[in-house]
Amino acid sequence: MKFIRIASPDTEIKRGNNKIVVEINGSEINDWKALYDLITENLHFPGYFGENLDALYDMLLDLQWLKQDTIELVISDYQKLLSDEDEYEKNEFLFLLEDVCREWKEGDFEDDEWEIKKFRVMVLCDEQEGSRIKEAIDSMMDDVEEID
Repeated sequence: MKFIRIASPDTEIKRGNNKIVVEINGSEINDWKALYDLITENLHFPGYFGENLDALYDMLLDLQWLKQDTIELVISDYQKLLSDEDEYEKNEFLFLLEDVCREWKEGDFEDDEWEIKKFRVMVLCDEQEGSRIKEAIDSMMDDVEEID
């Protein structure tokens, strides 16, 4: 895991006029519908968003409808996030976010008109939980590399 930042629960979240901060409180987001609703509302997804991980990936790699150039997802109470869902699916969500962060960081977009955004993800948790998150994402990365 290289791109998702693990931070202390008391980390101050910086805000600004040219930045959207989406706070994802795990204790309030128990299932995919709640997660998709929160992200759709805060990032103003177009009506054609398909509410699945592939569609989420596509939307997060577009964001051209947003005037702000920095988008930050801040996840708190990670251990409770998507508690009604399978643990593997929860890890898939973080793996997707890791990949989206990497794509935006590398900025390998073919269209010269494409407005590059700063896309960041921060998980607020203790060191032990941070280690578990890192291991889960690294394990998924290893699985993908074995398939390639």
